[in-house]
Amino acid sequence: MFNKFTTILQQAVDALAPDAPLHEDFVYHWKSVTNFYIENTDDKTPVTDSNIPSHLKQMLQILVQEENEREAGDTGPCMEYLLQHKILETLYTLGKADCPPGMKQQVLIFFKHLLGKIRQPLLPHINVHRPVSHLVRVCGEVQAAPTETEEISFLCTVCARLKHEPHLLHFFLRNNVNDSSNNTKHMKTNLASNEQEQNSEPAHSQHLKRESYDLVDSLLNLSRSEDSRVAVKACEGLLLLVSMPHEAAVSATVKDTALCPLLNSRLTGLFTSLPTSLDPSDIDCVNAKWGLDTHNYTYGDIRNFNGKRALVSFLSWFDYCDQLIIEAYQGCSDYIAQSVVENFFQKTLLGPLLQADERAALTTSSVLTKLFTMVRSRPLMREMIKFVVFNDEQDSSKHLLPRLLERCDHFSDEISVVTLRLFEAIIGKRAPEALDWLVLRFLKDKSYHANNPGNIVVQTDSDDLEWDLEPGLDEGTPTTKSRQHRSNSDIVTDNGVEANNPKTQVQRAVNCFLASIPDSAKSTQVNDDDSGYDGYLREAHRMYKDVCLNCRGFNWPKLSENKLEPAERCQAVTNYDEGPFLRMLLNKLSKVLSQQYSVNLVVTSIASRLCLMPHPLMHELFINPLTQLRPQARSMYTVVQMVVEQITHRMNHIPNFKNRLIIARRKLAAGGYNDEDQVPPHHHQKGSHMTPHIGMAQGVVTNNDIDTHKTFLEGTIVLEEFCKELAAIAFVKHHAVAVQGL
Repeated sequence: MFNKFTTILQQAVDALAPDAPLHEDFVYHWKSVTNFYIENTDDKTPVTDSNIPSHLKQMLQILVQEENEREAGDTGPCMEYLLQHKILETLYTLGKADCPPGMKQQVLIFFKHLLGKIRQPLLPHINVHRPVSHLVRVCGEVQAAPTETEEISFLCTVCARLKHEPHLLHFFLRNNVNDSSNNTKHMKTNLASNEQEQNSEPAHSQHLKRESYDLVDSLLNLSRSEDSRVAVKACEGLLLLVSMPHEAAVSATVKDTALCPLLNSRLTGLFTSLPTSLDPSDIDCVNAKWGLDTHNYTYGDIRNFNGKRALVSFLSWFDYCDQLIIEAYQGCSDYIAQSVVENFFQKTLLGPLLQADERAALTTSSVLTKLFTMVRSRPLMREMIKFVVFNDEQDSSKHLLPRLLERCDHFSDEISVVTLRLFEAIIGKRAPEALDWLVLRFLKDKSYHANNPGNIVVQTDSDDLEWDLEPGLDEGTPTTKSRQHRSNSDIVTDNGVEANNPKTQVQRAVNCFLASIPDSAKSTQVNDDDSGYDGYLREAHRMYKDVCLNCRGFNWPKLSENKLEPAERCQAVTNYDEGPFLRMLLNKLSKVLSQQYSVNLVVTSIASRLCLMPHPLMHELFINPLTQLRPQARSMYTVVQMVVEQITHRMNHIPNFKNRLIIARRKLAAGGYNDEDQVPPHHHQKGSHMTPHIGMAQGVVTNNDIDTHKTFLEGTIVLEEFCKELAAIAFVKHHAVAVQGL
């Protein structure tokens, strides 16, 4: 009480006394602080009961006033006094001892305001950067310390100061041979309690000479704070540090500190806390962004489910890792990305993905798909793609790609859809690594082309149509197998040479897709108002423009330049191999009439994404129906023709097929049937040309009639829409080549 009275009395005297020179005033306040320790014998009295906070505040105000009154770069006598008398060293010593109690908090506040408010360069002075670095080292030493808020505020101020003066970062690095700092050891000891945290740095990071980076170590310790605000600010400080253009400092951050082990251990811990019963639709719909989960985990999403908080926390931390890699300086981003994939994806995600447990595989595949949709940094995306598509492991049981391709045709539609969506997300990232490994490496030398020198055709009985039976087909029906020897030779000109006129090529390519399905098997006509073809054109134009912009840095030849060697000049390839991924995709497309609607939507989505790619080889095989193929080769167009053969055969054995098709389309558009959904057999839609087929029963078509052929009808509609989409893509790409030179 007496000290508080003394403080008030002193403030009143200071207010009434005439203004003293700033230097004298500054010295007076500092002397008052030091005199406290000479005169006071009670070391248990809180610092808030003394005059020290007031004197320190006055000293800061004097320093700011002095700088404002002098020219830029001119050091005043007060600042000279602070530097020459090593005031910051003394304050650091008092703060570290926390004498009197609460002194550490006051010192942190003083240092923070000094670095934050004084504009002149202070850190180059040894009597500034040395006590500052010492104070940095004691931050985060004690978990849940009462000074956590002041500690993180001080550290973030130091980071902000260094952001403008990155060349001063070397003041905060310490060389260590065969050892790291005690603070780094302390951090790694905390992390070592989790088995996944062991050996979490890539092997090539182990070297004798290490750099201790106390600023990073302190931020890492505070990032584990139970106070979410402190933890978020610590992570923000780390983002600042990894982005600074100082190679030694950033290298020390990612290689010589516990940053990477912390990222991976937290990813592992948060992932393993997820329920294995998460619904794939919940995982897909949830919104997560780093920083927001600490305040409102339902941000932008009102959908609640069991395990949502754990899922948001995991995805939010992944988003932070991704952001860290985006911000990281130069090659350090690659190091962090490799560490995350090696120590989280390989050691934690791979096991559940390879498990026979369908529930675990389903949840983990859905999570992996979500991570692919979220990732933005090129280094992490590249490493994630390698994780999925590359088979570096000698143990074939650990090869992920073959297992995933098998699941695309799983007997469980749910597993098939989830796995297909994973590939849809990978293709959607438009990464050259994924496209090269999954598709392009099998198309080199134009081995699919009929003019490839290795295409030696020997006509045998086996070249004729094979006759096989499939469920729902009568004997003598040509199946998918029977069309594998089909080429596009039937759509070239009479003299066997394609027209060179670009406009003619566009028209013929578009018409090939639009005319694939006969009018009698269409639920709409192209000139109908509700056909949707105009919408496909607009969407194809928008998407192709976006794809070309995204692929601009891939070093791919332009479609318009036609720099690829003609097929007859390419290396001879005797046996054409379309590759496991393309084989899976075309097989799934050929089964569109027997697959569930949800499966077909993803299959056609993947196919259209590939068709949009502006690579000459992919364009020639996927979207140009005029390309002449060797007997073993398949394209989108030839597979569509195979399926159309099945449609034309089966539709003649389904009474009221056209009307059933119209009702099925109406149901898909409305999301379900009503009992009153009935269409008379001769009902005509505007713009349609409906005529009853031979054998069509008279009367009305009900829901029970539709459900009998539900999968077939929906598959027919999906193929019809897919042909419109392919026609739109063909028009947009051919037009872009002919007019815009893309």
